[in-house]
Amino acid sequence: MFERLGEIYANKERFACEADLPAVMMWFPKQEDFIPPPPMDETSAEKMERISSSIRIGRNEINDILYGDNNGEQRVIRSLELKREAESLKIIFQECESDPSTKSGEGADKLVRCKAGLIEYQANINTLDPIKFASEMKHDNEFRIGLECLLIPWIDAMEQSSSTPLAKPTSFDHARDLEMECVKFAKEVRRANKLLAKVEESAKNLATGQTTAEQKIETQRLRFKKIAGVAATRVESMRDLLIRWEEMNMSKEQDALDFQPLTMFMKCYAVYFAAA
Repeated sequence: MFERLGEIYANKERFACEADLPAVMMWFPKQEDFIPPPPMDETSAEKMERISSSIRIGRNEINDILYGDNNGEQRVIRSLELKREAESLKIIFQECESDPSTKSGEGADKLVRCKAGLIEYQANINTLDPIKFASEMKHDNEFRIGLECLLIPWIDAMEQSSSTPLAKPTSFDHARDLEMECVKFAKEVRRANKLLAKVEESAKNLATGQTTAEQKIETQRLRFKKIAGVAATRVESMRDLLIRWEEMNMSKEQDALDFQPLTMFMKCYAVYFAAA
């Protein structure tokens, strides 16, 4: 790295214009966002004032966490930060308690008010449950990923497969291969049905937006039922055709192809593959 810096200096390499500058060290924090550390000679009265100021800011933060438009990750991080800050305020308050100037007079009154405010603030802090917020985030991601990344793409692909008619079987072995494909398709439908059930369960655990989630699920549920109906019909049809085909083959060997098995087979074939 230092060799490269030497080359840049020696060759007097420069960017043609400021627009070509890389986005490195181009941002600096605002001056108004900088919070200076407390002075080393801070008095107990100033410490209690700082505690009261932190409590006022913290209450606004709590309301924003509980009722604001924040995602689960922000709630978890901000809740943990407030809990850690509350522990720091307790340590500062203990320093004030040990100060002789707070044992009587105006200092004692401020200490009582500060203690009451700190107790109330701690009760407010206890309403923040990072584990609950993390669980809400988990349920939200399970629903979103299950619906948008797994279920909907599967339904999109299976709608195309279910809308494509089966090939007309040209032999008994061909019909048996088609029946195996239909069974595989039905197994895929059963797995998707389990996924749909999991998505429905995760929607029930959502902290907000359950009605909207149910509407989205209902749309996909209707599409899924059509696919499931096609899968069930295909399995039943192919198995019925195989039975009729087997009966016709047996009749051909036993009684020189009796009229009834042949007629039943031809009817089934015509019904199942008339539009194929």
